[in-house]
Amino acid sequence: MIKKVISGQEFEKACRDLEALFKEDNAKYGHAYLTMNPQSIIDSFAHSTLLNNNIYCWANFENGLADGMIMFTDSIHPFLNQRIFSEYFWISKNPRKSFALYNKAVKFAKSKGIEYINMNCVENHPTSEKLKKIYRKMGFKKDTESYIKKI
Repeated sequence: MIKKVISGQEFEKACRDLEALFKEDNAKYGHAYLTMNPQSIIDSFAHSTLLNNNIYCWANFENGLADGMIMFTDSIHPFLNQRIFSEYFWISKNPRKSFALYNKAVKFAKSKGIEYINMNCVENHPTSEKLKKIYRKMGFKKDTESYIKKI
């Protein structure tokens, strides 16, 4: 069941569930040099004020455990002067529910009058090329690339 996450408690529970489910993937396929830090994510976003104003999150729960989540920010881009719904993260073990999460978020964004959506792709993941093809098929255009280096 997909649910909009609106409380800090719900957000923390979903993050903890996903941490256990994706721990190996995070270590093996995470961002270059760095892995996702669930405690930092919880500390940064598990606040009902954020989750009800400019951070929007949906999680899929099966048998009481989260197996997927998508999270966006709603903000006006300072250089483009456009309101953009920007993905922070999107993970799921269930491909059908994964796109159901995405569709829920897009429907919400449209209802709020948002015209643009920004999606990301972790380069190191084995499904990255497939995801990029799906994004292009969905009408997305590649806009930027990001590089990181340890200094």
